[in-house]
Amino acid sequence: MAHPKSKKTRFILLPIAVIALIAAGVFLTKSLRKKADSVQAESAYVPQNVSKAEFISLGDFAIRAEQDDDAPLKILEAKVHVISGQEYTRLTGQPGRVGEVISAPHVVLQNVSNKTVTALTLMVHDKGSGVKFGIYIREQSIKPGQQFTVRSENFVRVGGNPAANPKFWLDAADKTQVAVTVVAYFDDGSKWANKDRR
Repeated sequence: MAHPKSKKTRFILLPIAVIALIAAGVFLTKSLRKKADSVQAESAYVPQNVSKAEFISLGDFAIRAEQDDDAPLKILEAKVHVISGQEYTRLTGQPGRVGEVISAPHVVLQNVSNKTVTALTLMVHDKGSGVKFGIYIREQSIKPGQQFTVRSENFVRVGGNPAANPKFWLDAADKTQVAVTVVAYFDDGSKWANKDRR
Protein backbone atom coordinates (compact mmCIF):
# COMPACT_ATOMS: atom_id res chain seq x y z
CA MET A 1 0.00 0.00 0.00
CA ALA A 2 1.35 3.48 -0.94
CA HIS A 3 2.29 5.74 1.90
CA PRO A 4 -0.18 8.66 2.41
CA LYS A 5 2.72 11.12 2.28
CA SER A 6 3.82 9.93 -1.19
CA LYS A 7 0.23 10.40 -2.52
CA LYS A 8 0.16 13.93 -1.17
CA THR A 9 3.53 14.65 -2.79
CA ARG A 10 2.26 13.42 -6.17
CA PHE A 11 -0.81 15.70 -5.96
CA ILE A 12 1.43 18.70 -5.22
CA LEU A 13 3.97 17.93 -7.97
CA LEU A 14 1.36 17.43 -10.72
CA PRO A 15 -0.03 21.03 -10.65
CA ILE A 16 3.53 22.40 -10.45
CA ALA A 17 4.53 20.42 -13.56
CA VAL A 18 1.43 21.65 -15.46
CA ILE A 19 2.13 25.28 -14.51
CA ALA A 20 5.76 24.89 -15.59
CA LEU A 21 4.71 23.49 -18.99
CA ILE A 22 2.22 26.35 -19.56
CA ALA A 23 4.83 28.95 -18.62
CA ALA A 24 7.37 27.38 -20.99
CA GLY A 25 4.78 27.40 -23.81
CA VAL A 26 3.95 31.07 -23.27
CA PHE A 27 7.64 32.01 -23.22
CA LEU A 28 8.34 30.05 -26.42
CA THR A 29 5.34 31.60 -28.21
CA LYS A 30 6.44 35.12 -27.26
CA SER A 31 10.02 34.42 -28.37
CA LEU A 32 8.90 33.09 -31.75
CA ARG A 33 6.49 36.01 -32.26
CA LYS A 34 9.24 38.50 -31.44
CA LYS A 35 11.61 36.80 -33.86
CA ALA A 36 8.96 36.76 -36.63
CA ASP A 37 8.11 40.44 -36.10
CA SER A 38 11.76 41.44 -36.38
CA VAL A 39 12.20 39.85 -39.83
CA GLN A 40 11.81 42.32 -42.70
CA ALA A 41 10.33 39.73 -45.05
CA GLU A 42 9.22 40.61 -48.56
CA SER A 43 5.48 40.96 -48.99
CA ALA A 44 3.82 37.90 -50.53
CA TYR A 45 1.99 37.92 -53.84
CA VAL A 46 -1.64 36.95 -54.15
CA PRO A 47 -1.41 33.20 -54.94
CA GLN A 48 -1.22 32.75 -58.72
CA ASN A 49 0.17 30.18 -61.11
CA VAL A 50 3.29 31.93 -62.43
CA SER A 51 5.98 29.78 -63.99
CA LYS A 52 9.58 30.93 -64.40
CA ALA A 53 10.38 32.10 -67.92
CA GLU A 54 13.04 30.09 -69.74
CA PHE A 55 14.98 31.59 -72.66
CA ILE A 56 18.50 32.13 -73.99
CA SER A 57 19.42 35.58 -72.72
CA LEU A 58 21.78 38.18 -74.13
CA GLY A 59 21.82 39.80 -70.68
CA ASP A 60 19.78 42.35 -68.75
CA PHE A 61 19.38 46.06 -69.43
CA ALA A 62 18.55 48.70 -66.80
CA ILE A 63 15.64 50.91 -67.83
CA ARG A 64 14.68 54.34 -66.51
CA ALA A 65 12.55 54.69 -63.40
CA GLU A 66 10.52 57.91 -63.50
CA GLN A 67 9.52 58.88 -59.96
CA ASP A 68 9.17 62.09 -57.99
CA ASP A 69 11.41 62.70 -54.98
CA ASP A 70 8.50 62.17 -52.58
CA ALA A 71 7.64 58.71 -53.97
CA PRO A 72 6.46 56.52 -51.05
CA LEU A 73 6.92 53.31 -53.05
CA LYS A 74 10.46 53.75 -54.32
CA ILE A 75 11.69 51.96 -57.44
CA LEU A 76 15.06 50.48 -56.44
CA GLU A 77 15.72 48.53 -59.62
CA ALA A 78 14.10 48.29 -63.05
CA LYS A 79 15.45 46.07 -65.81
CA VAL A 80 14.42 44.06 -68.85
CA HIS A 81 15.73 40.77 -70.23
CA VAL A 82 17.25 40.93 -73.73
CA ILE A 83 17.11 38.19 -76.37
CA SER A 84 17.85 37.97 -80.10
CA GLY A 85 15.24 38.10 -82.84
CA GLN A 86 15.99 34.45 -83.66
CA GLU A 87 15.37 33.44 -80.02
CA TYR A 88 12.06 35.33 -80.09
CA THR A 89 10.97 33.30 -83.14
CA ARG A 90 12.09 30.03 -81.55
CA LEU A 91 10.12 30.78 -78.37
CA THR A 92 6.93 32.25 -79.78
CA GLY A 93 6.70 30.87 -83.31
CA GLN A 94 6.12 34.45 -84.48
CA PRO A 95 7.95 35.99 -87.48
CA GLY A 96 11.52 37.05 -86.72
CA ARG A 97 12.20 40.54 -85.45
CA VAL A 98 15.21 42.59 -86.44
CA GLY A 99 17.76 43.21 -83.71
CA GLU A 100 17.20 42.69 -79.99
CA VAL A 101 13.90 41.98 -78.26
CA ILE A 102 13.24 42.97 -74.64
CA SER A 103 10.92 41.50 -72.02
CA ALA A 104 8.33 43.07 -69.78
CA PRO A 105 10.20 44.70 -66.88
CA HIS A 106 11.44 43.19 -63.63
CA VAL A 107 11.04 45.88 -60.96
CA VAL A 108 12.05 45.93 -57.28
CA LEU A 109 10.24 48.47 -55.08
CA GLN A 110 10.46 49.48 -51.43
CA ASN A 111 7.81 51.06 -49.22
CA VAL A 112 9.59 54.10 -47.72
CA SER A 113 6.40 55.59 -46.27
CA ASN A 114 4.86 55.09 -42.81
CA LYS A 115 1.71 53.48 -44.26
CA THR A 116 0.92 49.99 -45.57
CA VAL A 117 0.63 49.67 -49.36
CA THR A 118 -2.32 47.46 -50.32
CA ALA A 119 -2.12 47.71 -54.12
CA LEU A 120 0.01 49.17 -56.88
CA THR A 121 -0.06 49.92 -60.59
CA LEU A 122 3.17 49.58 -62.53
CA MET A 123 3.09 51.52 -65.80
CA VAL A 124 5.45 50.82 -68.71
CA HIS A 125 5.98 53.60 -71.24
CA ASP A 126 7.73 53.10 -74.57
CA LYS A 127 8.48 56.71 -75.44
CA GLY A 128 9.81 55.73 -78.86
CA SER A 129 6.42 54.46 -80.03
CA GLY A 130 4.17 56.27 -77.54
CA VAL A 131 2.78 52.95 -76.27
CA LYS A 132 1.73 52.70 -72.60
CA PHE A 133 0.48 49.71 -70.66
CA GLY A 134 0.51 48.55 -67.07
CA ILE A 135 -0.22 45.89 -64.49
CA TYR A 136 -2.41 46.31 -61.42
CA ILE A 137 -1.57 44.16 -58.38
CA ARG A 138 -4.07 44.24 -55.51
CA GLU A 139 -4.71 42.63 -52.12
CA GLN A 140 -1.16 43.11 -50.89
CA SER A 141 0.21 44.17 -47.53
CA ILE A 142 3.56 45.89 -48.10
CA LYS A 143 4.55 47.22 -44.69
CA PRO A 144 6.83 50.27 -44.16
CA GLY A 145 10.40 49.25 -45.00
CA GLN A 146 9.41 46.12 -46.92
CA GLN A 147 10.42 45.42 -50.51
CA PHE A 148 8.18 44.09 -53.25
CA THR A 149 9.14 42.61 -56.62
CA VAL A 150 7.11 42.73 -59.81
CA ARG A 151 8.54 40.04 -62.07
CA SER A 152 8.40 39.96 -65.86
CA GLU A 153 6.37 36.76 -65.49
CA ASN A 154 3.59 38.68 -63.69
CA PHE A 155 2.63 40.30 -67.01
CA VAL A 156 1.60 36.92 -68.48
CA ARG A 157 -1.27 34.95 -66.89
CA VAL A 158 -0.87 31.59 -68.63
CA GLY A 159 0.67 28.23 -67.80
CA GLY A 160 3.81 26.78 -69.34
CA ASN A 161 6.82 28.90 -70.25
CA PRO A 162 5.82 32.59 -70.03
CA ALA A 163 8.59 33.45 -72.53
CA ALA A 164 6.67 31.52 -75.21
CA ASN A 165 3.87 34.10 -75.02
CA PRO A 166 4.46 37.11 -77.32
CA LYS A 167 2.95 39.34 -74.59
CA PHE A 168 5.98 38.59 -72.41
CA TRP A 169 8.07 40.61 -74.90
CA LEU A 170 7.77 44.31 -75.66
CA ASP A 171 7.43 45.67 -79.16
CA ALA A 172 10.05 48.34 -78.49
CA ALA A 173 12.52 49.31 -81.18
CA ASP A 174 14.80 51.18 -78.75
CA LYS A 175 15.21 49.83 -75.21
CA THR A 176 16.72 53.13 -74.02
CA GLN A 177 13.30 54.75 -74.57
CA VAL A 178 11.47 52.44 -72.15
CA ALA A 179 10.61 53.76 -68.67
CA VAL A 180 8.48 52.66 -65.70
CA THR A 181 6.36 54.57 -63.18
CA VAL A 182 4.34 53.40 -60.19
CA VAL A 183 1.06 54.35 -58.49
CA ALA A 184 0.66 53.28 -54.85
CA TYR A 185 -2.60 52.63 -52.96
CA PHE A 186 -2.65 52.67 -49.13
CA ASP A 187 -4.62 50.98 -46.37
CA ASP A 188 -6.23 54.31 -45.38
CA GLY A 189 -7.85 54.64 -48.82
CA SER A 190 -5.41 57.25 -50.16
CA LYS A 191 -3.16 56.86 -53.21
CA TRP A 192 0.03 58.39 -54.59
CA ALA A 193 1.20 59.04 -58.15
CA ASN A 194 3.79 61.25 -59.85
CA LYS A 195 2.70 64.90 -60.08
CA ASP A 196 2.10 64.64 -63.82
CA ARG A 197 -0.46 61.86 -63.18
CA ARG A 198 -2.33 63.46 -60.25
